[in-house]
This record gives sequence, C-alpha cells and structure tokens, in this order.
Amino acid sequence: MKKIHYLLLALVCVAFAGCMDGDWDAPSTENTVYGNPNIKETKVISIKDLKTKYNKEITTLGEYQEITEDIQLKVVVTANDIQGNMYNEICVQDATGGIFIGISQGGIFGYLPEGTEILIDLKGLCIGNYRRSATIGTPYTNKDGEVSVSRMPRALWQEHFTYTGYRAHVKPEVFADGSTPTTWDINMDAGKLGTLKNVTIKQAGYFDASKGENGTYINEPFVPGESAFVIPGFSTSWYFNEQISDSRNGVAVQIYTSEYADFAAMKLPTGKVNVTGVLKHYCNKQGKNDSWEIIMRSIDDIEEVK
Repeated sequence: MKKIHYLLLALVCVAFAGCMDGDWDAPSTENTVYGNPNIKETKVISIKDLKTKYNKEITTLGEYQEITEDIQLKVVVTANDIQGNMYNEICVQDATGGIFIGISQGGIFGYLPEGTEILIDLKGLCIGNYRRSATIGTPYTNKDGEVSVSRMPRALWQEHFTYTGYRAHVKPEVFADGSTPTTWDINMDAGKLGTLKNVTIKQAGYFDASKGENGTYINEPFVPGESAFVIPGFSTSWYFNEQISDSRNGVAVQIYTSEYADFAAMKLPTGKVNVTGVLKHYCNKQGKNDSWEIIMRSIDDIEEVK
C-alpha cells in the first residue's frame, strides 16, 4: 500500500510541476463577464482634448454630438454607486481631467470599483451635458422637453469598454481651503475628484416641486447635532459659511446628497470638516445660477478636522 501511495504522490507532483513549468500564462479575457475584450488600444486621447473638441456640446444646454471617430479614453474610475449617492452613472478621470458616464444599470460598483483602469471606445457614443456637466451617454428628453445626455443602455456600455488589468489611486485636488476662493475652470475641471478643506456647514437648500406650479426653492438652517445630510423626502444641498452660497452673485459651492444615499439620514458633523467627492457643474434649466456640487461617494468622504 505504501508503494502505491508514494507512486500516486509522485504522479501528482509531476502533474503540478508540468502546470508550473515556465512563466505563468497571462489571464485570459475571452470569457470576461463584463466589457468587450475585443477592444484594443489604438487612438487614445485625453479628457482635456475631448472636452476641447466638443466644447460647444458640453457648454450649451440641449446640445450633444455622436462621436464618429475611432478615438478612445484610458481612464480610472473615481466614483460609482457604492453607497447610492450616484445613480446610473460613474465618474472617470485621467491626468488631464474627469467626466461623467451615464449607464442604465444598478450595482455598477460590483464590476467597476474605484481605482479600476478601463479603456473606452467612444465611437458610437454621444457626448454632451446635463445642466453643463460634461457627460458621455445617449440623448434623453424629459417631460418638459429638456434635452440632455443621460444614461446609455447597459448592453451598449458593455460593448464600449474593456479592462486594462491595472488599478490606480487618483489623489483628489484641493478645491478650496477655508474661505480661499477656488480658481478652477468650471468647464474643464468639472468631473474631477476634489477636496474642500476646513469648512463649516451653514444652511441647506432643496427644491420642493409640490409648492406651486413651478416649485419652490426652500432654505433650511443648520442645526448642530440635529441636521442630517438630507431633508426627509428631498435631495439636499448644504452650503458653507466659508464659501459662496448664492449662485446669483458667484459660483456657489455645496455638498449635494441624494435622498437615496445610504448615509442620507446620518447627522452632519458640527465643526470644521474636509469634504471629498467628484465635482459636478450645475446650472438651472435657463442656463443660469452656476454652482459646484460636491458629490460624496461614501460617508468616508467627509472628515471632521480635529
């Protein structure tokens, strides 16, 4: 029995040695569940060049353009829907800037976690904006006739991206520190991952569509120890004592939180905070009242300053 046992053990060792002979094979992408492994890197352009090329479509409400050239983006995912504060979209960034991508799918964080580098085939997708926030996706017209670029069908998205196999950490840029005003370009820098440092909460604002024919914008004071990220029933913007909060007299700065965010009911910190998130350019449907929205990715994006 011992001889048989040793013989079998020897055969197993030979089999494993055969599998490990030489270098490890590169992981196959032929059966990848997500993305299109047939996409190969050919003509990559930067986000900055893309925004420059389609500046009119990005900065003009209602404008969009289908991309007909064989061009690509090589980018890192900086934000997704992991805690529900982003819906049906991700944000990606390269060394030159960031941009939003609309995808009609939930649970995107499961296959596109932050730090994942992807290659995007842009031909056949549309570029434009939602309230001047640069977006890649497909055209959408809402019930009021407002045209924007919004989420593309998930099957279309799966045909237009592939993994590079690399991961990267994108360090957020400092958007402003205390009362220091930002000097960022509202068109080119929107979509980047940024941080607002040493600020305190001032007041909230939200839009109540039930108040009258055109709705009403309501302001709420900040109550230390009581105010949550979201006023119940409404996605909410919180403004700061140190930064402009009136978009009519400058570019307002705000934390924007969806009522569906996992942390919507959590209480806001009462002292100075550092806030990180992707920066979204937002204006009203008349193209006025420009503002910066800081879209936190998770509750970890807000830090109390000790």
